[in-house]
Amino acid sequence: MLNIAICDDRPIQRKLINLLIHEYEEQNGVRFNLYEFDSGEEIIGKFEENKDFFDLFFLDNFMKKLTGLQTALRIRYDNIECHIVFVTASDKQMQRAFMAASPLEILFKPLEQEDINKTLDKVLVGKVGERS
Repeated sequence: MLNIAICDDRPIQRKLINLLIHEYEEQNGVRFNLYEFDSGEEIIGKFEENKDFFDLFFLDNFMKKLTGLQTALRIRYDNIECHIVFVTASDKQMQRAFMAASPLEILFKPLEQEDINKTLDKVLVGKVGERS
């Protein structure tokens, strides 16, 4: 079962991602463990406890102190295997900066079900491939 971290300083955005993931679960007969965080500092604290725990991170970019990009770079420093997805309202000019963290995807708000479906499909195909 995948462990997924959702990090956004706005509760409504976290709830939306959560709902879209639950819809994916229902459509595909899978289950994920979801964890919500409201800041880069909070998610890094949890990450430091076990650097291999999370399989997938959904990160907003503009948050309190640490940005999503700073958070992703910190995560990537210790874990090159996990998947990082930026969920942002930033303009497309930020895409080049995001590439420094080797993201799986860069999704733009407002998110739609199709965005989550494509992302989770990619992650699950990778996980199935690892087991073969």
